[in-house]
Amino acid sequence: MLSRMAPDLPRLLERFDDAVELRRGRLDPTGPGFSAALVVDGRPARIVHHGLAHLEWPQPLAGDTRMYLGSEAKPWIAVLVMDAVAAGRIALDADLRATLPALAGYGQPVRLGHLLRHTSGIADYLFLWRMQLEHDEDDLVTQAQALALIRRADDVSFDPGARHDYSNSNYVLLAEWLQLDAGLSLDTLARRRFFEPWGLHDTSFELDPRRVLPRRARSYGRDAADAAWRERPVNLATWGDGGLWSTLDDLVRAESRWLDDWRHNGSRSLLARCTADDDQFGPAAHSYRFGLDPLAVGDRRLQFHGGGFAGFSSLILRCTEHGTAVIVLSNADGFDTSARTWTRHLWGEAAAPPSIALT
Repeated sequence: MLSRMAPDLPRLLERFDDAVELRRGRLDPTGPGFSAALVVDGRPARIVHHGLAHLEWPQPLAGDTRMYLGSEAKPWIAVLVMDAVAAGRIALDADLRATLPALAGYGQPVRLGHLLRHTSGIADYLFLWRMQLEHDEDDLVTQAQALALIRRADDVSFDPGARHDYSNSNYVLLAEWLQLDAGLSLDTLARRRFFEPWGLHDTSFELDPRRVLPRRARSYGRDAADAAWRERPVNLATWGDGGLWSTLDDLVRAESRWLDDWRHNGSRSLLARCTADDDQFGPAAHSYRFGLDPLAVGDRRLQFHGGGFAGFSSLILRCTEHGTAVIVLSNADGFDTSARTWTRHLWGEAAAPPSIALT
């Protein structure tokens, strides 16, 4: 594995450094910024922090700064679900209407595989929330409210499996199923299965974004009127679709464990299960699989997911065959963490258009 990686490594390091310097030049170090890592063979080859985690009480971003990951939570939900599938506790074609109260009134079968691949046809609860009268954009949206909106939608908007339509509702529902299956909260389940054994002590699913977390970053966006920084509080009290907070240091540690699992278990590894080919639960030509999106870039096979909400954004882009991964976290609204941009920076080739709209 190292011999395959070595010829490409000097160029990759140079490209990563160039991408970082480009972004340093665009962001005032006294404002919000970004943290990034290039992980090679499970170890950090580059670690970069630029900008502040908190503007009112100036605190630099650091490896142990907690950031909101948005939809980067979805791969963790997917591996927990695929673990249950591998253990025989549920099948990908299981209809969840009898299990989840939010789906009880739906006429079409809603199968596990459709939720994982965003092909269920269930409307995004965030869209339904924004369509309501007399709500404010800063209102807190809870898990109970999300489930109530899904329940009131009452049916799918297209035949499940017919097409891909990214919907946060799918992963809110998957989180509900995981909790019913385990008899545990999502955070406790993820902590026992991954976070504690992997040493991710600053990683947690949070159902209340207002709970005090040590070393938590704030996110900021520019005011349209005077260009001053304004705080962008996270107003989602949901999990499954999001709700995950972590640090760059923890995510670097996680990459070592993902890679080790992939090298030892091959097609039975966590990442391989989530990127397996599938033509049963969605269009075969559509790239998004079970919580991860595979990319073919030249002779490299990559996989990624990302997230963006309330000024926070994130990306984890990895090539397991070459033992490399890039992690980018930001608390500056508008910072570019797209897979297309970072693939072009690192390999000089534009990736296929990402199939997911990240929240």
